Amino acid sequence: MALKSSNKKKNIFVRILSVVLLIAFLVFLWWFVYGAIWKINNIEIVDAKHTDTEAMKTDIYNITQTKKFLIIPNNHIVFLSKKQIERHILETYPSVEFVEINKTTDKDIIISIKDRMAMGVWCDELCYFFDDQGILFKKSFDYTGAVFTKWEIASSTPLNFYDKALCTDVCIDKTFVSFLTQNKVMKVIMEGEDLRMFTEYGYYIKALNNATTTMRNIALFKVEYKGSGSELEYVDVRFGDKIFYK
Repeated sequence: MALKSSNKKKNIFVRILSVVLLIAFLVFLWWFVYGAIWKINNIEIVDAKHTDTEAMKTDIYNITQTKKFLIIPNNHIVFLSKKQIERHILETYPSVEFVEINKTTDKDIIISIKDRMAMGVWCDELCYFFDDQGILFKKSFDYTGAVFTKWEIASSTPLNFYDKALCTDVCIDKTFVSFLTQNKVMKVIMEGEDLRMFTEYGYYIKALNNATTTMRNIALFKVEYKGSGSELEYVDVRFGDKIFYK
């Protein structure tokens, strides 16, 4: 009888201990998932130059207010998905070329942005800056300055963010882009296999849609022509070493 009583007490003790441990585990789990100590303190966005960081911060904050599987909070420093934030930024902000997300021991989120750098301006119905890959990433005014050359094409289909400018064979050639700036070319219209380049001096240049050939022939023209350029209507450098101007 004593043995049975002892086993019964042992079983009761094990059951009570199991319940206590289960309750302790559930309390710990609740604390780990919902405890204020795990909440994200701050979201910081650094290095952005062309991107609306306030709008981005609002977007990220809204993401943190959602829940995974309807129960797990996204504002948890452990559970917050860096991939989800990265995907949202790259899909929502065309000006962002690369993003890196880090979590700190102070429960801060640091979002480092690398913005696209403008190579020129593409215009159809609207105008956009494009980067060294030709990707349209930010709206521009109808640019007429010589800092960025404005590119157009006759009767082209309108483009939008993330599309590529239709001039990518020449307009992302860094040497050619620098050459256009040096020669005060403000606007280039693509006309089939030709380029019509409008200069700050008032005349335009008819050239081939080829960076190397065009730079060589314009250099030849500058050696041959000694005037200021203000009296010219156009220069045609499409025919090798034969240069025509009026």
